[in-house]
Amino acid sequence: MVDVVSVGEILVDMIPVDTDLYNMRFGGAPMNCAVACARLGLRVGAIAAVGDDPLGRFLFNTLEERGVDVSHVKRVKGKRTTIAFVVRLPHGEREFFFYRKPWLPTADTELVLNEDDFEYVRGAKVLHVSGFALSQEPARSNILELVKYAHENNVKVSFDPTYRPDVWESEEVAREIYEKLISLSDIVLATLREYEFILGTRDLRRIGMEMRRRGVRLIGVKMGRRGGALIRGERGCFMETYDVPVKDTVGAGDVWNAAVIYGYLRNRDLGDVLALANAVASLKCMHVGAIEGVPTIDEAMNLIRRQSNIRPENLQLT
Repeated sequence: MVDVVSVGEILVDMIPVDTDLYNMRFGGAPMNCAVACARLGLRVGAIAAVGDDPLGRFLFNTLEERGVDVSHVKRVKGKRTTIAFVVRLPHGEREFFFYRKPWLPTADTELVLNEDDFEYVRGAKVLHVSGFALSQEPARSNILELVKYAHENNVKVSFDPTYRPDVWESEEVAREIYEKLISLSDIVLATLREYEFILGTRDLRRIGMEMRRRGVRLIGVKMGRRGGALIRGERGCFMETYDVPVKDTVGAGDVWNAAVIYGYLRNRDLGDVLALANAVASLKCMHVGAIEGVPTIDEAMNLIRRQSNIRPENLQLT
């Protein structure tokens, strides 16, 4: 039995060190989240597909070394492991381009599930899903069926859209699939830009209203260097980021998700969950790579105590 199962893409991030030099790192939003959940003390499993190549072995071994159950991570013969190149933009933002479908076939899109995978998820408390993984078949249909199964068997569904236009055939298809996932989700953790893409608004009150109307119980809004927000029922909190030296923001949103899931499972107060999520993401940003520098609970709490002047503020949602 595990607390959380993360399903979706697993890939190699190529992160720029300087103009001409790149560093190979572990990546894939739901798997970054899985590693962070394990670091925070949760029991975590992964369902994913890697290539039958040295990069696939690197990803598989990294997951295992970081305390994630890899018994449902599949090696796809004849396929290469997906690669993402990270391009840094001004103000610490970044974008990605991918060696993956629709440009060429790679392992993560070839995820095909079996009966054992469904049974595995039925024993979990939360299924965490990435929207990126739903951009191509056969992974799309398989993951959709898994989410429906989880929803029907009282496993809470956490959804991170992870929208990357480069891997979708059209915006219309992406929105349609996202709406399906949201209708089955208890938790949605998205960026302001993703909410604008899905809902047509960046207004937190409207985001809260629209997502509650769709049946979502816990709504997370990631705002990058501005901070983040959480909304549950009629209550909402906003919080700025902690003051740390930032080296790399890749994976910050994924570990933020992990802290929210941890707080949700531990029944923590909404403001406490937001403070923890911001602390975990801030500490990660002090290191290069999506899973480097992910703190323990004690390390995150130390940052919260040291910078107690930064705290959650209530949002006016009505």
